[in-house]
Amino acid sequence: MGTVLITGGCGYIGSHTCVCLLRSGYKIIILDSLINSYKSSYLNIIRTLKSENIEYIHKLEFIKGDLRDKKLLSKLFLKKQKEGDPIFSVIHFAGLKSIEASMKFPLLYWEANVESTLCLLSIMQKYDCYSIIFSSSASVYKPNDFTLLEEGAFLEPSSPYGRTKLTVELVLKDLYESSFKKWRIANLRYFNPVGAH
Repeated sequence: MGTVLITGGCGYIGSHTCVCLLRSGYKIIILDSLINSYKSSYLNIIRTLKSENIEYIHKLEFIKGDLRDKKLLSKLFLKKQKEGDPIFSVIHFAGLKSIEASMKFPLLYWEANVESTLCLLSIMQKYDCYSIIFSSSASVYKPNDFTLLEEGAFLEPSSPYGRTKLTVELVLKDLYESSFKKWRIANLRYFNPVGAH
């Protein structure tokens, strides 16, 4: 199994994903700024693994940092490459997530959600990592009268938050179309997540 970089791995969905990947034998690196998540989530990941007797030493690493810090990202990818265990895939959960806050602070959302993703993608490409799962949102769809949505429904976000998510999807589409034999990309457009733990 290779190493997976989880951006925003201390968030709700990210931390549950980390546990699932570790249960499956993957090595993971969590990169999180802790702007809208908590270090306690990392400790809860460890607590969950210990309770299930899952070996996590040498398989789990936490780094506090911002995706817009290209030097940090480059150093991380280079270190893993030199260790002979390069990052082969990224699951990208990092970003700001409040629709209401995005209407008050749109520039903050464009910087945090789009600029950070551009930095991440450029470093991934530099280190030959061409696999990414992007945590998008159902907010990319045009609001409707509570009728069921299908994946192909019309895309027309009604908030800066939704527009940042759709913009990243479009960037990923352009990237894929420029080099479709290399890139493996998935966008996850979920609604409000709830669950256990």
